Amino acid sequence: MIGFILRRVVQLAPVLLGVTILAFLLVNLLPGNMALAMLGPDASADAVAHLTEQLGLNQPIWLRYLHWLGSALTGNLGWSIVQAEPVAPTILQRFPVTVEIILLGQAIGVILAVPGAVAAAMRPNGWIDRALGLLAYSAIATPRFLLGLLLILGFAVYWQLFPSTGFQPLSAGLMGNLRSVALPAATIGALEFAVYFQVLRSEMLRNLTEDYVLAARAKGLSRLQAVLRHVLRNSIVALVTIIGLGFGPLVSGAVIVESLFSLPGIGDLLVTSIYNRDAVMVQGVVVVVAATVVLVNLAVDVIHVLLDPRIRIDVG
Repeated sequence: MIGFILRRVVQLAPVLLGVTILAFLLVNLLPGNMALAMLGPDASADAVAHLTEQLGLNQPIWLRYLHWLGSALTGNLGWSIVQAEPVAPTILQRFPVTVEIILLGQAIGVILAVPGAVAAAMRPNGWIDRALGLLAYSAIATPRFLLGLLLILGFAVYWQLFPSTGFQPLSAGLMGNLRSVALPAATIGALEFAVYFQVLRSEMLRNLTEDYVLAARAKGLSRLQAVLRHVLRNSIVALVTIIGLGFGPLVSGAVIVESLFSLPGIGDLLVTSIYNRDAVMVQGVVVVVAATVVLVNLAVDVIHVLLDPRIRIDVG
């Protein structure tokens, strides 16, 4: 297992390096003068020249990248001139908010999808299967911002069960924190339920036709026992893959959710930085998000090895 993890880390290292290069080039090869864009069109020539020298924009781009990469490896992602604060601590302060609503949204999706898929697999094309399928297609077809607005109108305005905006950190109390992220997490979890349900249902129906299931049924197991003991466990591997692959798109989807619910997360920081032409902050956010996605994919690979005996044999 340790050898497998080390090999995957070595394989992912070039990916992380490529991400840093793309993020750096994305910001530094944009047309126009970055210093002028950050200061605004009314800035004096001396101020632009001073900021250009301060940011090292008068140096070759490869040299600027090496300096930035060396600092990034030590945890220093630069200094935001616009916000007058270091980039790394700002991202670390905002990132837990985004991670919390994403993880809670995925948890809601899994909690609803697993029993739903089991019920659908027990009676394919039955009324439960059709009802859950219709619900899943409706969730997929509904835009996040529209679903979020509907949740605000129903649970915040009409019933007044949850706050419509704002965030309460976990340090201020568990219940207050959960109430503040309940609607954003539900907005994310609705679409995740739809995707997880469809994938898990299809995988379970496929596994139900495998020989090992037929052998288990022949030994006297009921359909429910076969589903819970054998089919569900083998189908979970596909679900774990979808959860891991969906983490990256969820970060981009969090931009809409955080803007809608006024949450101080990484998505809100990215939008604000782009609006303020804060290139250094944008660059840091992109690198941190990309590195997180790579690490999540590594975790998914490790979970695959733990769940699937066939993969453990191949690794061995």
